[in-house]
Amino acid sequence: MSPCSVELTKFSVNAMLAMRISFMNEMAISMFFKLTVYGQSLPAAVTAACLADNGNHVLWVIEGFDDGVDDLVLVCPWLEAEPGLVALLEANILSGRLVVTGDIEQGVTSGSLQYLVLNSDEYPLAEKIATALGELMEADKTLINRSIFPVGSSEILQTKVLAQLQSRGVVLHCALVVEPDFRVEGRLITDFTRPDRIVLGSTDQLAISQLRDLYSPFNRQRDVVMVMSPRSAELTKYSVNAMLATRISFMNEVAEVAEYFGADIEEVRLGMGSDSRIGYEYLYPGTGFGGPNFADDVATFSKTVQEAGCEGRLLESVLDINTSQREVLFRKAWRHFKMNLKGRTFAVWGLSYKPNSEGIRNAPSIHLTTLLLDQGCAVQVFDPAAMTKAKEYFGERDGLDFCENPEACLKGADALVVMTEWKTFWTPNFDLIKAELKQPVIFDGRNLYDPALMERLGFTYYGIGRGASVP
Repeated sequence: MSPCSVELTKFSVNAMLAMRISFMNEMAISMFFKLTVYGQSLPAAVTAACLADNGNHVLWVIEGFDDGVDDLVLVCPWLEAEPGLVALLEANILSGRLVVTGDIEQGVTSGSLQYLVLNSDEYPLAEKIATALGELMEADKTLINRSIFPVGSSEILQTKVLAQLQSRGVVLHCALVVEPDFRVEGRLITDFTRPDRIVLGSTDQLAISQLRDLYSPFNRQRDVVMVMSPRSAELTKYSVNAMLATRISFMNEVAEVAEYFGADIEEVRLGMGSDSRIGYEYLYPGTGFGGPNFADDVATFSKTVQEAGCEGRLLESVLDINTSQREVLFRKAWRHFKMNLKGRTFAVWGLSYKPNSEGIRNAPSIHLTTLLLDQGCAVQVFDPAAMTKAKEYFGERDGLDFCENPEACLKGADALVVMTEWKTFWTPNFDLIKAELKQPVIFDGRNLYDPALMERLGFTYYGIGRGASVP
């Protein structure tokens, strides 16, 4: 082409790119939303913080919260359990994009998008919010349920809203979207801003379009949005957790078989994981699964299946195996010490149900500690994050000592019990452990240590499916 055409082409390309940028900027402005997030939990806090950080106006409603409180962490110390969350919340509160309140009525009248991010035992609160929404809303709303309630619950909540609107004689629309939360504690912010999937359960195309716009900054590299019916979305969450729980329970059974035959479960795990049809995720045996949702979700799912008239034999087996597995280290200790634990002292490393969490709900460590105390044992415990929660749970209990560090737990103990795979426990000073314990015995509920190394160092080592076996 001519020199003039070349120059014009260059200018035209740059102009087109500039127009595309300007267009996207205009779109970004149009995607501003007013949101209300309900919930006193880490997922609720992360939802509120991340959506506010993206430029939206977010009202975060914590029932019972005193609006006069300036220091959020003072009344919600659990926020510090999630890395980077407090700083993100404070920055957005300072900018004015995020407001925290305890006023449900203010919440229902504020946001066009209403997020329920409640714990599985807070369904009555969800009903209260749905009723208030129907009583007070003056414009169309979208109700997004990110809580884990039984299948069909979200539709019931929507029906409550619509019933209140009908009783008022008001013609307004309340769309429903079920959005299962697949994010993991310890990396909640990353999982929210870089999701590997976003499941939207809804039949309302406008609501789906709203959330696609809202989540567009987190859905740029590839489209991770999956659309299905509300009940399918609810069932998806339960099914995912049940499948993961099944894998864990299966590995715990295989670990027991490995001990019987003298096999090493770690070698078996690697062999299984190398099969592309299986993979390596959730193949680690241990002392059973716990947590605020995981264990409860499987139990709720099993109950839902039975109420639907289905047998649910596999789910019942998973729950039975998990109940038994919570006592696996207690049984090993019972046999090792010749069925007499009274007067023994145990050092317990790890109380949270998983690392990078302060949660102790359904934690196998709490169950084990209780069993040991009931047998007349002294228990010296340490956890990097869950000490406060554990102190609240146990109160003042004879024989239970909360230690300042892992080393302090060891003094005068008959054995060390590892219950949570915190990184700080992975490479301890074994010479110190051996020196502080009355006898070199380790019960490892997370298979952190190599049995061969433990034997060379002079320890009696019990893992899950590896290490010494107790006749």
